[in-house]
Amino acid sequence: MKKKILVFIGSRANYSSIKSVMTSIEMNSNLKLLVVAGASAILEKYGGVASLIEADGFKISTKIHMQVEGESPLTMAKTTGLGIIELSTSFENLKPDIVLTVGDRFETMATTLAAAYMNIPIAHTMGGEITGTIDESIRHAVTKFSHIHFPASKDAKDRIIRLGEKKENVHLVGCPRIDL
Repeated sequence: MKKKILVFIGSRANYSSIKSVMTSIEMNSNLKLLVVAGASAILEKYGGVASLIEADGFKISTKIHMQVEGESPLTMAKTTGLGIIELSTSFENLKPDIVLTVGDRFETMATTLAAAYMNIPIAHTMGGEITGTIDESIRHAVTKFSHIHFPASKDAKDRIIRLGEKKENVHLVGCPRIDL
């Protein structure tokens, strides 16, 4: 039976950061890729990333509306809350074996919290980076919820291990964006 790997795409940046991984999952006969698109990725005003995903040959399993307009701390918090609600439903329906999440935005936090509460193992790319912004706090929180880690640099890998994550679960893979 194929393991179902769910990838949530919430923005153009998420997609470019995970596209090569999605291709690798599709090519592996032991894995099944599930793609959930939401937030700005499904809104034409932000470039219609969902259309690009489909044009690249990926099937989107579910599209979820969760984006609150305004690009402020208040709307980011509300979008996170809506994301948890909508992603939980998607996870319940799709029954992934693992959720692969990208980076450090509010969509990433929503994905992580929904998966954590539903006891679905979480894999995280791009953890351990330092930026000095709210994104850094989100990224480190996601790291603590995650079970498998795919950092982009040795410094990031070392930071993840210093955060208390098991060394054997931290795999230095580089930035998947470079594959593009």
